[in-house]
Amino acid sequence: MFLFIVLSTSISARENVTLGIPVFPPHSLIDELTNECVGGFVTATKKILAEHAINVDVVCAPPIRIYRLLKNAEVDFIINIKSTKALPKDIIFVETPFNTLYLALYTHKNSIEIKNVAAIRGFGYHGFRDKLMGDGYDFFDLPTSTSAIQLFLKKRSSHLISYRSPVEYHIKENNLDIEDGVSVLPLLDVRTYYAISAKSAHLGKLQTALEDYASKHQLTFFDQAN
Repeated sequence: MFLFIVLSTSISARENVTLGIPVFPPHSLIDELTNECVGGFVTATKKILAEHAINVDVVCAPPIRIYRLLKNAEVDFIINIKSTKALPKDIIFVETPFNTLYLALYTHKNSIEIKNVAAIRGFGYHGFRDKLMGDGYDFFDLPTSTSAIQLFLKKRSSHLISYRSPVEYHIKENNLDIEDGVSVLPLLDVRTYYAISAKSAHLGKLQTALEDYASKHQLTFFDQAN
């Protein structure tokens, strides 16, 4: 009986936080069998916060919905780049980056003169959206990286602006070969960070836990925790 009470007290003492993650394969995706959000973003975060007795619930959804949930503190934190305009203005970033993403412009070689781009709704792509629009490009905005990639690969857009990891994941998963028909223009390397809602009831504990873990394990990037 005493052991049961001790275990129950220990379990109840663990804090629960909610991580909001855009669907962004391979870093975050919905498992078709369990319908749960999985991937490197999730695995590393759960491992990091377990050291501080914090349980992590995960909401996996299109970026625009995740940003709305973050604004209202319906999710406590996310992993994101710093320059996204749709983020709440009072967001708190943890100093250690999570990982590096590589932004590129993909073009069907036989459609190079056509000016339309598949992209994720709400993403500014570090100013490249505005630059391309200024150069006369029209944008087809889709809810997720996967839907934007699929539109491009079906040749319903002449261009695709995307981080390279989701494109490479999609190509590998579907056993595609696009090298002969598609050119790739590297645009920018950019880091992602943990971003915590200033309205989160767990702001202080989350910030401390993440910073302490990075310092204790001498991490350059949080994805080294995987």
